[in-house]
Amino acid sequence: QVDNGVSATRFASADVSPTLTCRRHRLRGSKQDMASRKNDKLLARTVEGSINHYCNQQVQCTAADRGLAERLGGCSYNILSNSDKHEVYMRDLRPQEHYVDHKGRHTVHFFGARRRKFAGDERGLMAKSLEHPDDHPRQNARSQQRLETQLAQMENSRSYSGFQERCGHFFGSPPPKKYQVHNARYANEAEKLRPQIIAKGDWLQRRGETMSHAKSAPSLSLADPAASLSRVVREDIRKEVSQRQLESAHVAPRMNANSLANSMDAVPLGRAISAAQKHCSVNRIENQDFAITRKNNHFSSQDKLTRADPFYMAPRPGMTNNSVKYDIISNERRWFKY
Repeated sequence: QVDNGVSATRFASADVSPTLTCRRHRLRGSKQDMASRKNDKLLARTVEGSINHYCNQQVQCTAADRGLAERLGGCSYNILSNSDKHEVYMRDLRPQEHYVDHKGRHTVHFFGARRRKFAGDERGLMAKSLEHPDDHPRQNARSQQRLETQLAQMENSRSYSGFQERCGHFFGSPPPKKYQVHNARYANEAEKLRPQIIAKGDWLQRRGETMSHAKSAPSLSLADPAASLSRVVREDIRKEVSQRQLESAHVAPRMNANSLANSMDAVPLGRAISAAQKHCSVNRIENQDFAITRKNNHFSSQDKLTRADPFYMAPRPGMTNNSVKYDIISNERRWFKY
């Protein structure tokens, strides 16, 4: 009986000690949690086992379910297409955290947190450089003027004078017109030939008169053509410019731009040649027969009768000189003396 009593006492102490040990552990847990308070409060269990936290406590499931979710990809979207449109299974057990998020950016699990190395520029210089500039103020002024004009038209739909007066109040008096030089003379020399019909008596009275100037070139004096042409070049700046650009002769001692352009004025031989020029381009009738010009290749300076003629020769080389002695737009002969 003593042995039995000792055994009973041992069994009794064995039955009591587990309960005391469990209570001691619970008292310790109230002061210091094992993992977290949220994990300690999770007491749910299933047939497969206990329910645990995964993925930073975002998912609650058993170890078997979490294994299936990981085999499906781990996250709730397809990392190749960045879309969860076709994801069906276990979406609540797969979080959205992954190495690459649904926008294609790396997350904290890949290269660490996305942090800016430098603070943003408050001035926004880069954004301003990429912005389109504002419209010119005249754009708004034009739209405003168009609107005011339409209002004036609606107000004075039957009176043009009233419309003009109203526009004068809106926009003020118009600025004065710009008057530009418009010379209708041929080669700055003479007007277009206008034939005149006079009576026979007036025509007979003029018989025997001596012609002093050419009708087609009034600046050319028939008595002293060289002196008259030199005087006209000095007096009319337009003819002087035309003469400098279309001059073919030069006596330049050195072949450079300055010597070619000023040789007729700077060299004594050039001044002598210029003073002896007595013909004017406007006072000469050109050969307009196309058959002859085409046959003799007149415009390419291969006609033996005209290639040495200063009237047809190309101007001397120069940066501002032309290659021909006529206007390539109007096809009119330009003024020059030769």
